[in-house]
Amino acid sequence: MHDPFSWCSSGIFLVQPEGENLSDSRKHGEKGRNAFQEVFGDMPMPGDTGKHSMDYDAYWTERIQEDVVTEPSRRRARAVLNMIGEGDSVLDVGCGTGETLEFLKSKRSIDGIGLDISTVALDSLRRKGFGAIQADLTRPETDLTGEWDHIILFEILEHVQDAEVMMDKLKGHFRKGLYVTTPNLGYIAHRLRLVFGRFPVTYILDPREHLRFWSVKDFVWWSVALGYGRPRVRGLRGKPNALGLCRHWPSLWASEVLYCFEKQPPSR
Repeated sequence: MHDPFSWCSSGIFLVQPEGENLSDSRKHGEKGRNAFQEVFGDMPMPGDTGKHSMDYDAYWTERIQEDVVTEPSRRRARAVLNMIGEGDSVLDVGCGTGETLEFLKSKRSIDGIGLDISTVALDSLRRKGFGAIQADLTRPETDLTGEWDHIILFEILEHVQDAEVMMDKLKGHFRKGLYVTTPNLGYIAHRLRLVFGRFPVTYILDPREHLRFWSVKDFVWWSVALGYGRPRVRGLRGKPNALGLCRHWPSLWASEVLYCFEKQPPSR
């Protein structure tokens, strides 16, 4: 299969997918934040400033009604498309309503299954014809059973307090690849915000959304420490997108990064 990665002098594999939509918008046609807003804009405040209690069924009910998250889901799916073969099996951890699996099935006829903690999200997923697993992989008593060609974990780890527990539970369950995306705290806009006395904004609506933060260098080190080895690193988007800056220097110019693990780590 065509390898979509190229080698750069830093020792990190990277690429920018052709025809990529680099907007950080959540809906088709919306404009995301511009470069000026990323550096100097005020941090978004939550609509409800009371006690933060995340009800994921309510969250997905609202998202389904508003038709959000489609564009980012498709962008990330396009990024891994060339690694997935026709008819491969794919487990999407934190699948939500299944936009990523839908896109991959339309392009590769995958055998897709989603894992999530939300009953509402999984009901929507089943209506689309995919298998569903309801489980919380951050709980010590939860074990994942089964093996898939690919496992995808898109924009999940930053929301999880015990990210190490979740990563550990994925060992031994993929044959070809594990693909993880997270925001990059080392992105140029985040560094400049600190210079000008502001904290980086890696979230969309509520600063309580994200619990964990990584730069590219830290995530690579963390992956090795967890026993996964060094991943391939791929900058997905960043501003400005001219000159291939996101592509050539993801640690500085990519706001969102894809980490690809193709070597199966030892099982727990």
